[in-house]
Amino acid sequence: MLERRRLPRQQCNLDARIFVPRSSTPIPCVITDISTHGSFVRTPKHSSIPANFDLSIGMSSLPRACRIARREADGFGVEFLDPVRHEVEEILTEHAFKEELLFEAISPALKGEATMTRVRLRQTVNAIMELIERRNAMSWQHATQPELLGQPHEPCRRPSIAA
Repeated sequence: MLERRRLPRQQCNLDARIFVPRSSTPIPCVITDISTHGSFVRTPKHSSIPANFDLSIGMSSLPRACRIARREADGFGVEFLDPVRHEVEEILTEHAFKEELLFEAISPALKGEATMTRVRLRQTVNAIMELIERRNAMSWQHATQPELLGQPHEPCRRPSIAA
């Protein structure tokens, strides 16, 4: 199968729990591969898992919102949902794409296919999220510099090479 992932997944064997809305009992599961964008989850046989749920990995008490991206015989692949991405999409829909989406909703279109407006909306959201990720990465890099951590700045020194 052609690999279309944004980031490669790491093989693992992590215990996790699925929390289904309006259900008090978490469903135990195992994560067999993971990246920052998603994972592959194996559940006990005959577990009924909805398309959207929360996943708590290991001993973490902070579950992540997930969406099932694909189902397979031995489990399913999930995408970790980013609440910021969802909020950005809602704001863009309301303020930049609303009229176009309403027009497309009342016009006959191809059933089940993404419209050009939806494609442009998704591309815009992706561009904004990439900008946020780049800014966050730059902030992290700057925060690891000694002067920002309250330590005195020392110039870089080349190691001396003994002959």
